[in-house]
Amino acid sequence: MTVYGKSRNVQLLQLIDLNLLSAESAYDEKEKFEILKERLDECGAYRRSMIVYDLDSLIGVNKSEGNSSMGRSTNFSLINQNVYTYVKDKFQTAHIQSSSVSLNDAENSSNNNDVVSTEKWAVMVIRDPFLLRQFCDDVQFTRTQSEIEEEDAEMRRADERIKCVQCGDFYIEQDNKMGVCMHHDGFVFDNHSLALTQWGQRAAVEQLLKEEADAIQKSLTNPMSQEQKERSEHEKVRFRYICCNQTVQTAGSMGGCKKGKHSPGSVTLDEWEHTCDNNKEYQDKRLSLLQSRI
Repeated sequence: MTVYGKSRNVQLLQLIDLNLLSAESAYDEKEKFEILKERLDECGAYRRSMIVYDLDSLIGVNKSEGNSSMGRSTNFSLINQNVYTYVKDKFQTAHIQSSSVSLNDAENSSNNNDVVSTEKWAVMVIRDPFLLRQFCDDVQFTRTQSEIEEEDAEMRRADERIKCVQCGDFYIEQDNKMGVCMHHDGFVFDNHSLALTQWGQRAAVEQLLKEEADAIQKSLTNPMSQEQKERSEHEKVRFRYICCNQTVQTAGSMGGCKKGKHSPGSVTLDEWEHTCDNNKEYQDKRLSLLQSRI
């Protein structure tokens, strides 16, 4: 800021932040406004001045989280709303005004076309994303092309249907709240095998569907006996989720023993299953089950 101010021949540069208010013992709202007005009037006495506001420390953002029927939500609000309104209004009065020099001044100028400019610069330093968006919207600040493109991309993503690899449902980002996704976060094991053979969730379901299709094809030419039917039904329930011991189903809602948010759109099904297959807690649980059967 000082380098830029020097390049513009700024005569006075003022920094307004929480340290200044503390140094002036301006703790209540009235005292804060007195300091702000005093510094602004001081800048007004100079033809070229720059006033820099540290909006994060002056205003502050309150973040609150809560639970509702739609899941967990986060709300933001400005702490010092009145100070924010005052600073915002003063920011919009900043200007650069040029005028031709007077005849008397022209006699002392090497060029009769010289102009005298009045420059009242206002600079906002904002780091908090919510405060930045709020301020830019309120003052209708001109944004860069990259910012506009990023906002357009965010709007497209907000309306985009994303498939969750955890539960298999589709969702849009704004509805992705805590508790809307029910899923199993562990691998599947064969409870009928001596080694408790490990399966991936997808592979186990595909295997059950294949066995069911094979059984139907065989029954068309060679009807199963009652004993074979009972054995077939018994085999259908051999796969269990290690996370909760629930039997793997091939029909109906997938459900699950865990509740959370849907997976990000960037996560693939292979990556999710790799995470489930290599969960150390569930690997240790499978080893414990094996040891208990020896």
